[in-house]
Amino acid sequence: MAETLSVPQDLPRRFTQFADISRIVGELSVLNDHINLENRTAGGRDDVYAKEYHKFVDSTGKGLTYGLEGLSDLLEMVGISGNKASVILNDAENDANHMAAG
Repeated sequence: MAETLSVPQDLPRRFTQFADISRIVGELSVLNDHINLENRTAGGRDDVYAKEYHKFVDSTGKGLTYGLEGLSDLLEMVGISGNKASVILNDAENDANHMAAG
């Protein structure tokens, strides 16, 4: 049984969506930076409540920041690599079709 190579017609569009999602995550990162900046002055600094507030908020803010950075990097990488793969697969499909017809 002969195998066929079939590339979805919308494959390039699918990978451009990763760039859009990465941009949105970047916007979330900007908002997160603003929240972290505001949290530096929120809740005070000296009393026990302020210290507990910052103990939780500062560590959580750092985690969210690292998570957003990692997600943005991953989405960008998948989008770029996916676009390259899409071109390669489309070329391979075209070559296979020409070879099959010739």
